[in-house]
Amino acid sequence: MILVTVGNATQSFCRLLEAVDTLSGQGFFGEERVFMQTGNSKDFHPEFCDYESFLPMEHFQRMFENSDLIICHGGCGTLLDAVRLGKIPVVMPRRKVYGEHVNDHQLQLTRALAAEGKVIPAYEPEHLPRAIAEARRPGRKPTSSSPSRMRDLVARAIQDLTGQNR
Repeated sequence: MILVTVGNATQSFCRLLEAVDTLSGQGFFGEERVFMQTGNSKDFHPEFCDYESFLPMEHFQRMFENSDLIICHGGCGTLLDAVRLGKIPVVMPRRKVYGEHVNDHQLQLTRALAAEGKVIPAYEPEHLPRAIAEARRPGRKPTSSSPSRMRDLVARAIQDLTGQNR
């Protein structure tokens, strides 16, 4: 199963959801089930994927753990869960320029984790097919980094989000 998650930000994230639904409709994922957690993207209703706006945490965690591929936003919690589970998600960060978030902390975190080999970035919808192919490359495994480096990245993202770095 492929899990797509956009987190719980108050802004919608149709840029990612529409791109994945389009790929699914084109047969990109074959017969594989694609499930979307669509969050606050209230006007979005996929044609080719199963979906729920939100799931109970226990159910979501099971889906997260059992998914073969995770395609997600660049939220700290989602990315930390993926790293903790040894998964390499395909990440499209929410962007301020598109009204998807209040600032670009997700872009910064995605770039930092991509440089460490922890995530595969897809900054725009047209990058998704290449990023998904890379995530599915046989033998693809996360690189290791020290826990302190990960804490530093998350701390910086939180500071950016709360405005403490201004």
